[in-house]
Amino acid sequence: MSEYKIIKGFKIQTVAADPSTDLGQVWYNSTTAVLKYNAATPSSAVWASGGALNTARYELGSAGTQGATLAFGGDIPGGHTANSEEYNGTSWAEGNNLGTSRYYLRGAGTQTAGLGFAGYIYPGSWKNNTEEYDGTSWSPQNNMGTARRSPGSGGTQTAGLAFGGNKSPGGALSNDTEEYGGASWTAGNNLNTARVYLGGAGTQAAGLAFGGFTDANVAVTEEYDGTSWANSNNMNTTRARVAGAGIQTSAIAFGGLTPASPAYTGVTEQYDGTSWANSTSLTTARRSAGGAGTTVAGIAFGGNAPPHSTATEEFTGANVPLVKTVEID
Repeated sequence: MSEYKIIKGFKIQTVAADPSTDLGQVWYNSTTAVLKYNAATPSSAVWASGGALNTARYELGSAGTQGATLAFGGDIPGGHTANSEEYNGTSWAEGNNLGTSRYYLRGAGTQTAGLGFAGYIYPGSWKNNTEEYDGTSWSPQNNMGTARRSPGSGGTQTAGLAFGGNKSPGGALSNDTEEYGGASWTAGNNLNTARVYLGGAGTQAAGLAFGGFTDANVAVTEEYDGTSWANSNNMNTTRARVAGAGIQTSAIAFGGLTPASPAYTGVTEQYDGTSWANSTSLTTARRSAGGAGTTVAGIAFGGNAPPHSTATEEFTGANVPLVKTVEID
């Protein structure tokens, strides 16, 4: 039997998870306490503008949980920050700060928590700090085995992944993989290609590493099955400082720096588990953005456009309902 909630005098169906929607359908998600509706079902992929970050930043940490999208840390005009923000699908709200201010950090989201880890503080301080966000505040966790900056990252249903980057001392390229199971980091099998400034994403079952920089920008893609990395088909666009997001069983890569001119790109590619296909480009070309995925959408925010950006864009694939959140006063 369906359950309903009275909102502003209207009887709205209540569900625990977003449904497969018909155009115009409205529902209240009791898990996230958010009112939503299906605004459209586009025949081709689209990036739509979202609410702007309060703090412009790039080389930030980012994560998506079941309830929210997180942006934290990063490079801001004049230095780095511990600032944290939470996105509800419409707007960003200030959250409690990270314990350690830094840039070049990364993040991952599991079903219930957000993770922030790694990073750098000028001059010459590589970080292995790990912090966990419980929806209210950040708390310190066990450190990573390898201090590093600008690794790839991704979250599966149960774990967070960190891979690649450059590491202390001296900034040597890394192919190390570590997996966070909720209490501590354990070493995983190495990437086949050591690199920094790579993109990463997690789907329900796998982790992805793509792009990055070795002694030049690369398009290399690798897929992690929980045990080892296997090479997959390359991205179509060679780039570093690329961002990504996992959307259930697929992933998207967007933005970055290319060897071509203009170097800043908005190119978006979608990975179906085997190969990459070009999709609709970001409205704002940028590098070093934050990225996160929900069950139906990818989100890009911040980055260097240049300069530091507050822009947020939401990606919806072709023939997928374009779900919007409604603010309730």
